[in-house]
Amino acid sequence: MQQFEPDRDQCDQNDQSVQGDPNRDSVDPIIPSIATSQPWGRRRFGRYLSIFFGSTIASLLGSRRAASQSRRAILPIAISDTVRAQVNTLINDVRPTIPETELLIPTYLGSAQRRFYGRGQPNALQTLNRFYLGSGISIVGGTADTWSGAGWTGQPTIVRDRGKLYLTIGAYDHSLRKLDLDTMQVVWRYEFDDILKGSASIYLDETAEEDDRLVILQGSRRGVGNALVTPNPVPSFRAISFRTGRELWRLNIRLTDSYSRDNDSSAIALGNGELFNVGENAIGYFLNASAARARQKDGIIQPQIIQELKLYEDADIAKYRGNLVAEASPAIFGDRLYIASGGGRIYGIEIASRTVIWRFQAGGDLNGSIAISRDGKLFATVDREKIPGLGGAFKLDPTRPDPDCVDWFMPTLDRGYGDWEGGITASVALNDEYRSAETPPLFATSSVDGNLYIGSQTETSGTAFGPLNDRRYPTPKILATYPIGASISTPIFTDGNRLVAAGYGGIHLFQIAFEVTNTEIETAEADAQTAIGTSGTRYRLTLELIDRVAGSFESTPIVWDGKIYICSRDGWLYTFGQPSPETTPNAADAR
Repeated sequence: MQQFEPDRDQCDQNDQSVQGDPNRDSVDPIIPSIATSQPWGRRRFGRYLSIFFGSTIASLLGSRRAASQSRRAILPIAISDTVRAQVNTLINDVRPTIPETELLIPTYLGSAQRRFYGRGQPNALQTLNRFYLGSGISIVGGTADTWSGAGWTGQPTIVRDRGKLYLTIGAYDHSLRKLDLDTMQVVWRYEFDDILKGSASIYLDETAEEDDRLVILQGSRRGVGNALVTPNPVPSFRAISFRTGRELWRLNIRLTDSYSRDNDSSAIALGNGELFNVGENAIGYFLNASAARARQKDGIIQPQIIQELKLYEDADIAKYRGNLVAEASPAIFGDRLYIASGGGRIYGIEIASRTVIWRFQAGGDLNGSIAISRDGKLFATVDREKIPGLGGAFKLDPTRPDPDCVDWFMPTLDRGYGDWEGGITASVALNDEYRSAETPPLFATSSVDGNLYIGSQTETSGTAFGPLNDRRYPTPKILATYPIGASISTPIFTDGNRLVAAGYGGIHLFQIAFEVTNTEIETAEADAQTAIGTSGTRYRLTLELIDRVAGSFESTPIVWDGKIYICSRDGWLYTFGQPSPETTPNAADAR
């Protein structure tokens, strides 16, 4: 995936405008259902097991808005609905815990289904704290450049261990750090030999000694001193002890038809004593989760590889010319893994047999990770690269074959930004863990075209050609758009029906409100602004901007206890929120 470097495209942190290009060709956009403000101008670029939350049910921080009419406004969700949603999560998801330890946000997008983003209702975007991540050198195309802070995907993890909360983050200074969340002080720091782009995953190794039972899996670029073709191993995927920071093993990402040996993907624990990791060499690795089974190989301690799986087809080699890079993170639903590959294909893998049993050819370059809804539907994004049509987002039913598996396709505008030709590099966010039992299931995603899109997971409106321009698909009902500026960051839903969206135009905090409508919709325009809830009630959605802060952000945020944690390309990890009476924002910077 292409990135811009900070020393090439400096941005003015005080400039809150986004500049558009009126001369660029475009196609007819999906018309938003809600009137939005005029687009800001584009900002210049400033150039990764499945436990959703702790056992305690988080309290709602907001209060309900009184309805001024006979219609009932839901803002935020009712406490009873929150309790119901979290009880359902406890029933449906097994939480591997050890005494005084909870894996709260243990992987990219929080869970095995890639749809959990934290707990608490953020109320403001005031800077409460910031931690200096620094800068590091990485070589791209034979040129050494300096990269600052953290970028795509760059999402922190949060774990409660032995009564304390900890945050881990990998950054562009080649470092993986464990921070005390209360003080933002470094507990330990482990250094790789190149920048860390992806997000960590944390799992429990049942076979390990006490100090090494919690394991961090983290990928990096191939190493500043490593050539693509070399007789030496390229260990760009490693396991680190969460408690001690001690290295447990390294995995050689071997040379394939792909031109990369990096590791951006966030691995996942399968719950059967195995791990699944995807290298940018487009190989899926089934690994023994027990660090005790790691052995010396090629001069380094490597994990036991149970099986490898090629995530591209021979026909893709000539078409993609080495750009078979697999950067997405795997997701799990039932007995299957799902992964988007750089060769434009999505694979369904049976975990027990470790074989591909389902395929879908989306086309393009697939960087975003698949999110899976509660009913088992897949939400995947497509960059506009190596396709005749437009990029966008798919909703897929993996119980049906290609192409009948497409429930809908949402094309984005024909608008690129920098090295990106268009489409969506981010993932799709789902509100499944944050909505009430009554309100509509929504999706949200941010696009290179500069827009935040919010739509119905289940309802469609109209049709559009897919990325390959070979057939028309239904399009989802879009309930709101907002011009946040070009983005490769995944937006996140939060408690209280709030949404955080970041990008090169800064960070935006929104309130989503649902209002029960009349049974009969008077006009087509009014109907376009509504969505059906689970019980069949129709709601009108409104989107309100609560707060905004300028900056250059490629990484995906998390929220915990109402605070937003996100890394910037300016070199810092920020904590945003609303200060408590005893807290002074910006009181100190941590390093």
